[in-house]
Amino acid sequence: MKKALALFVITICVLSCKNEGKKEYSDENTSETSTEEISTNSEISSPNTKLSNIDLAIEVENFITCKKTATERNDCRNSITKTITKAFDLTEFSDPKLGYVIYDSIRPIVEDSKKWLQLGSINQESIDQALAHTNRGGLSLIIDTAETYGHVVMIVPSDAKKSGSWDMKLPNVLSLSNYKPESSFSNKSLSYAMRKSDELKIYVRQ
Repeated sequence: MKKALALFVITICVLSCKNEGKKEYSDENTSETSTEEISTNSEISSPNTKLSNIDLAIEVENFITCKKTATERNDCRNSITKTITKAFDLTEFSDPKLGYVIYDSIRPIVEDSKKWLQLGSINQESIDQALAHTNRGGLSLIIDTAETYGHVVMIVPSDAKKSGSWDMKLPNVLSLSNYKPESSFSNKSLSYAMRKSDELKIYVRQ
């Protein structure tokens, strides 16, 4: 009888230990999975560190309002450089008279600066490189070099989406249009701002 009772107690202890071991392993796996999910979600949803303090939608509204009340030719033509400078704390677009250089001065500045790298004309590879740079917190611009006063847009953190007219995946951009201010935006595809052309050049700030 005593032997049977002792055997019963030992059996209960063994089963109890096994169950506790399984529970600890299960909790550990759950903890690891949760941490991994949080880490992944954080990486995807974390705001761009350079643009986090700038509301681009408000910048667009301010630009449209500025153009409606403009009286001089150069009024509001430095809006894009003002936004870029505020967002990325740059110095190369500053101007002692206007505060910031007008947008058609961007191209000669970036072409002459060692701080900027031209990725060349637009293709899927160069677009992907520029968007990856942007999503890491960098600054990427696309300039229409076909015109003396070519349009300039800034790539914004986004996921590339397929464009039927361009036959490639394109990022969203900030576009402040001096010729048609009311069409300006900060959250639409590049295809809404520019027509596909070999004269469109991509520049990234190193």
